[in-house]
Amino acid sequence: MRQSLPGINAIGCLPCEVLPSHIEERELCGIPVQIQRNATAVPFVGVPTCITESDYDNNGRSEVTTLTFMTTEKVAARRRMAFVVHQNNGSVYLIGHLEQPFPTVKVSRHSGVPDSDRAVYTVEVKLIGRRTLVPSDVYIGDL
Repeated sequence: MRQSLPGINAIGCLPCEVLPSHIEERELCGIPVQIQRNATAVPFVGVPTCITESDYDNNGRSEVTTLTFMTTEKVAARRRMAFVVHQNNGSVYLIGHLEQPFPTVKVSRHSGVPDSDRAVYTVEVKLIGRRTLVPSDVYIGDL
């Protein structure tokens, strides 16, 4: 099954160390995930995409969530970072956990054409697990 999040109006990031433990298990049990820290806003250009693909195998459900966006600022790819996605309808989703597996962040730099385009970074965040796109209440601080 493939699910896409339309209408992304804000993206934020925060270190995985500040997240509560066992987010996947809480979500699977229906317990709301509350995070007591604001995320840092990540400005983006263009239209970001967030796609979750779920599959069932012999051991149960497995999900892969991929968030892709372009930004003009550097994103910390070497740290264990979780990402927050806000939608136009007010929904907020968290991509990341305190425990392994952590999201992988791949950053590519694209130089613009002289005198017209700005250089941008293309960021791809990917998380694989039992529950990877978790509804949450994280606030992005600079909105």
